[in-house]
Amino acid sequence: MNGWFTRSTGFALGLLVCAISGCATIMAGGPDHVPVATNPPGATVFVDNVPVGQTPMLVALDRQRSTGQIRIEAPGFMPVTLSRKKTINGWFWVSVCLTGAVGVIVDVVSGDIKQFDDAPISIALVPASGVPAPGNAPPPGYPPPRYAPVAPPPGAPPPRYPPVAPPPPAPR
Repeated sequence: MNGWFTRSTGFALGLLVCAISGCATIMAGGPDHVPVATNPPGATVFVDNVPVGQTPMLVALDRQRSTGQIRIEAPGFMPVTLSRKKTINGWFWVSVCLTGAVGVIVDVVSGDIKQFDDAPISIALVPASGVPAPGNAPPPGYPPPRYAPVAPPPGAPPPRYPPVAPPPPAPR
């Protein structure tokens, strides 16, 4: 009975090692999903220069093929480019400890040894200078605003401090 128990225990442990080999691949296989939101919504999201959708959305980053570069563009706003870094997948260490070389080989070949940072991206887009945001442009034929210095009201006390720069010449 002792020999049978030892053989069956060894066989069971061997099956367990095979079953859990490649822990990172089995437990946390890719792709990695990153939530992306912008204010205003509706910006186009590019992953590795390929358009993948409009915000708000969940971006899938392929661990083997993607560089992790995310670009967000919207008409009238400055484009934003972000790079997601890869870190060692925590399940890889479980694979190393429990299965040794078999699990490591499976995780390396599958590309699941590393994973992308999946923290949410939430960005307030900045309007591009000189380009009005959609809906905020003046109506056609509307004159551009004129900026002129504002004179103090009559009877107001003089300013406490002298002006930093001389005032511009008055329009003629």
